[in-house]
Amino acid sequence: MDTSTHITMGFGLAGLAYLDPNVATNPELATAVMIGTVIGSNAPDFDYAIKLFKGNGMYTEHHRGLSHSLPAMIIWPILIAFIIFALFDQISFLPLLYWTSIAVILHVLFDIFNAYGTQAGRPFTKKWISLNFIPLFDLFIILVHLIGFIFWLFQYPPGIVFFFCYVILSFYLIYRYITSLRIKAMLAKYHPIANYTVIPTLSIKKWDFVIETDDYFKTGRVNKRDVIWNHLFRKHDTSCAYIQSSLKDCNVKHFLSNSKHTHALYVERQNGFEVRWFDLRFRQNHHYPYMALVLLDKDLQIVTSYTGWIHQSRYTHKKMISTHDRNIELK
Repeated sequence: MDTSTHITMGFGLAGLAYLDPNVATNPELATAVMIGTVIGSNAPDFDYAIKLFKGNGMYTEHHRGLSHSLPAMIIWPILIAFIIFALFDQISFLPLLYWTSIAVILHVLFDIFNAYGTQAGRPFTKKWISLNFIPLFDLFIILVHLIGFIFWLFQYPPGIVFFFCYVILSFYLIYRYITSLRIKAMLAKYHPIANYTVIPTLSIKKWDFVIETDDYFKTGRVNKRDVIWNHLFRKHDTSCAYIQSSLKDCNVKHFLSNSKHTHALYVERQNGFEVRWFDLRFRQNHHYPYMALVLLDKDLQIVTSYTGWIHQSRYTHKKMISTHDRNIELK
């Protein structure tokens, strides 16, 4: 999920924690728990530090990796709870640890529920786990929390308020999951032997999808019971010199390590060639914003590259230029 959702859920869990008599009767503990749930709801995403110190490519590969793993789900709550516990007097450690743990675990679970997924199974498996039934940003989840905050503001018992909020959200998640299974069954009738992925959108009635066969990719959208086809991409020969050269680039390697249904396009430029790798799961209108770009010279040597989210095509050139300038500075 996006950062705003994790922050919102952190405060929501702080309200739910008032169901615990230890929290409800101790304002200092309630404050400590709120700090713990908000930080815990965001702690797995502290791997953003990789982007600051190692660059966007390394972050693309490792985001939602070790920081979302099984050991991390144990380490984060203990670390956060101990730090907060040291800053407060006369509070119980176990309730603080308990609610902080719930915040961390829910962060990872909700990341598993969306299309990007996590490597939550590490160290046992590096497989990316994603159930694909809620979008990266879900307006309904935010609205339910905002309604809960309004009731809390008007002095309604926050524990009871957010108990009902999370009951509603539980039914919502179950309904979304069942709907995703129905969409998958519908698509399986079109291509029973294909590899396909369903991607949720903000609307529960509209679901994007990617179908992959040995020869092509098809992207489209299911709107209620109507299937709308968007694009068909014929797969390129991966032995093509341009594509083979781009595969040597570290940013492309980072991108491919956690992407699915990737398709490469290449065009000739004035001084060489440009190769673009797209993750076809993420579509915005007719654009696929999650990509890796590689600029090659006439001899197919890598000049510069970039990987990440580019939501408007006109910014691709700027990204390549800025990355190229940084490469020159490093040299």
